[in-house]
Formats: sequence, C-alpha cells, structure tokens
Amino acid sequence: MTDIPTTYKQLLERIAREGSADARNLVAFSGGVDSSLVAQAVHTVFPANCEAVMALSPSVSADMRTLAEDIAAHIGIPLRFVHIEEYRDPRYVANEGMSCYVCKSHIYDALRAVSRDAATHGGDVLLYNGTNADDTADPTRVGLKAAQEFGVRSPLDTFSKETVRALSRHAGLPNWQFAATPCLRSRLQAGVPATPAHLQRVEAAEAALRDLFAVPATANFRVRHVRDGSAVVEIDAPLLEHVDLDRCRGILQELGYRDVARRAFRSGSVSADIRTPL
Repeated sequence: MTDIPTTYKQLLERIAREGSADARNLVAFSGGVDSSLVAQAVHTVFPANCEAVMALSPSVSADMRTLAEDIAAHIGIPLRFVHIEEYRDPRYVANEGMSCYVCKSHIYDALRAVSRDAATHGGDVLLYNGTNADDTADPTRVGLKAAQEFGVRSPLDTFSKETVRALSRHAGLPNWQFAATPCLRSRLQAGVPATPAHLQRVEAAEAALRDLFAVPATANFRVRHVRDGSAVVEIDAPLLEHVDLDRCRGILQELGYRDVARRAFRSGSVSADIRTPL
C-alpha cells in the first residue's frame, strides 16, 4: 500500500528540485484532478511565483471553465485564460489521430507566449502539466509528444491515476474523486470533423442530459458523436438504467443527431482508427 503522506512529500521535493524560486512556474491547467494536484503542489512550493494557465477554445465547455475557476480559487493560485485556435488547423479538424498532438502544441505555444511576456520582466519560465503514469501507457495520448517537444515538466509521471486521486484527497482538493473531464473533441468518433459546430452540439447535449438525469460529478458520462451522425450516450454501468433512452432521443434529435443509442461508459471508445468500426 502506498504511503500517501510520504509520497506527497516526495512530490513536493521533486517540484522543489526541478522548479526554481527564481523562475515563473506555469501550470497547464484544466481543473481536472491531475492538473489540479500539480497546481496545488507547485503553489505550495513556489507560492509567490506560480500561475495556472487554461487554454480556451470551442473544445472547452463552460462547465470546464467554471470548475477550473473554482479549483484555482480553492488552491489560491492565480488563474490566467488564453485563447487558442487549434480548430483552424486542418490536421486538428480532420480528427484522424493527430488532433490531440495539434491541440497540445497550440496550448503549449500559448504558454510559451505567456513565458515570453514574463521573460521581458526577467527570469526563466518553467512549464508543467498533469500527465500521470497511466497516460504514458496510453497509445492514444499523442499529445505527450508535444509536451516533450516543448520541454514541459510532468511531476506526476510516476504515479497511477489511483495514486493521484489519493494524493489529491490528502491535499484537500475538492475534486479528488471527480470523473475525468477531457476536452469535447474526445467525444467525436475518429473521422468526424472537429468543427466548432460539432463541439458545441456535444456540449449542449451533455449539459441537457446531465441536468435532466442529475448526473453526479463523480460519474463518467459522455455523449459520443459517431460517424453516421448519431449519438451514443455513455455512463457508468451502475447508472445506465437511470438514463431513459426515449428521453435522450427526444432531446438529442432536436439538437440534430440522427439517432441515439445508450451503453456503459468505456474510456476512449471512439478514438480508434477511422477504419475500425465502432
């Protein structure tokens, strides 16, 4: 069993070694449990010279922004928003396996722009993300290559998601048990163009159903947009029977989906190669 207090202390020690009291420490922030733990730890070690930076685009829902604001306020770390335009990049829109790399490249480039602004005031700038050990074992996480190219530090890269949650609970983060909140593009089946219109439809669909069925923040819940224009509602298996398919169909068809199906949540269920059937 992992000794969480000792492991948390080791996390702070690693950040102290790899960071710098003379640098500006910027955390790529989403409000999810991973980046929240990094932001909390960096703020603990370097409270006077750190900042959380969240990239905004059509792939980020209003709920995600609100959560990020709440968690940053809880931590006490300054939060900056930057706008990115990955949706103008044809490689991102194609959604054929490289969208995450393109998006992360835009995010880190935006952080680098913040860095350049900071550098004009003197001192180095260091970048951090919330990549954990489970992420590094996932072949669909092509955004990790972008982090390497931009020299981003990943202080959680030796911890499993389970350990990250335990550390977050130990640190007093209110979202330690929240379900993962990846960007809206992850709801599009490979090959469905990642256009603002498709992303906004997914956001509206999830918001409507989450409210209708009172889906808790701790539950995994997605509305997947598949290639034939239909939607697939996914939720954790124990909650599946609480999501009435007919009520889903009425709402989602009004939003423009051709048909609606329902199934148990499965992470990465639509990220397969575009030649692979769903």
